[in-house]
Amino acid sequence: MSCQSRCTHGWSLIELMLAIALGLLLLTGLLQLAAVHTDEQRRLLLESRLTQDLRTAIELISRDVRRAGYWADVSGGAWDGTHPSATLSPNPYRGVVLNGPTAAPWIGYSYSRDLTEDNISGNQEKFGLRLNTSSQVIEWRLSGSAIAPDDRDSWQALTDPALARVTRLLIRIEEQRQSLLALCPLTTCNGQARCPPERVQRKVRVELDAQDARDSRVQRQLFTETRLRNDEVTGACPT
Repeated sequence: MSCQSRCTHGWSLIELMLAIALGLLLLTGLLQLAAVHTDEQRRLLLESRLTQDLRTAIELISRDVRRAGYWADVSGGAWDGTHPSATLSPNPYRGVVLNGPTAAPWIGYSYSRDLTEDNISGNQEKFGLRLNTSSQVIEWRLSGSAIAPDDRDSWQALTDPALARVTRLLIRIEEQRQSLLALCPLTTCNGQARCPPERVQRKVRVELDAQDARDSRVQRQLFTETRLRNDEVTGACPT
């Protein structure tokens, strides 16, 4: 046997096929790892955008709701210590209303926007918040004819339906009442209607559940609790 025959080395067909199979297996693993990493990066980006959108909406809601009941001439509704029995002017912007159903909840309120107070709650001074279940967006009321919102009012989308779909809106109002009877000239109501006068402190809690409009797996829940800065006085001193 010649030296050339004895010294020739090479890959057999079986060895070549095994090498190709191992290479493909390794490449498949690397591709799967890259796909998982890319999907994770995409998901984190969507979560970040969704969270930012909801935080912006929650901040706007909180800032607006806490102004409910603001009245530039509030001194007209405060007792004068020297004339505690005097008739007080009612706050024209008082009242925060909330509907009962949870499927499409809304809240309505009013506050003054007058440069010079006119003591009238006009259409441009009534605001609110609601969930539009058809478009799955939070809507902000810009004007209305009454404290309770209506479909005929002017509404503006607060969230972008192309980025987020709001699946749940929960609104709760908590009240704490403090009797002001001790400040009245007479301190016994004797069954008189609207007696005693009370100071009403209110806190509004708003919860949002939303999912990304492009990937329903990306979901977030945010909430805010806002104490209304303008307390309401109800009732009257006994006469």
